[in-house]
Amino acid sequence: MSGDRFMLIMRCLHFNGNPLSGEPIPAERLFKIRPVIDYFNSKMIQIYYPDKNLSFDESMVLWRGRLVFRQYIKNKWHRYGVKLYLLTEPDGTILKFAVYTGTLDDHGGKGHAANIMLHLTEEKLDVGHSIYLDNYYNSYGLACKLLSRKTYCTGTLRVDRRENPVEVKKGEIKKRRNNCALFQWGDDSQMEKQ
Repeated sequence: MSGDRFMLIMRCLHFNGNPLSGEPIPAERLFKIRPVIDYFNSKMIQIYYPDKNLSFDESMVLWRGRLVFRQYIKNKWHRYGVKLYLLTEPDGTILKFAVYTGTLDDHGGKGHAANIMLHLTEEKLDVGHSIYLDNYYNSYGLACKLLSRKTYCTGTLRVDRRENPVEVKKGEIKKRRNNCALFQWGDDSQMEKQ
């Protein structure tokens, strides 16, 4: 495909119409591509049933242009870009995703990480899946909430989370309460407080 043809297609490609004159511009930052995101997420729920093990993490889509919700994360391979939250299978198949758009996000505020995780896994709860998380998303309260919805959770845990039991903060990690178990790795190392 020639560059001119590609640019012509890109110029004419629209997924959602512009507001008519006099109509207010939608407050959602993704209103132009929201139909595509919703279509993908709903179709994956309809046509694909995943295995038992699921993974939840974030990803960056490289973007250096001007964009109000562009993120800078210094530890990522692509430092600048658009942040995506992904629910995937272990082989990388994306089951559902959400784009982080900043402060106007529906799931923002306190407990943002747990809220977005629960939102993306809503259709997968109550059927016995196991979800693997990293320390940014995982918390004791979230693990208990998932267990009450017949979903298992495995992941590292930050020791300085507010909702952690007192025993975790003291370093006495061998604990089982409410069918949620916490274990410490055998070399007595704890995660750094962040």
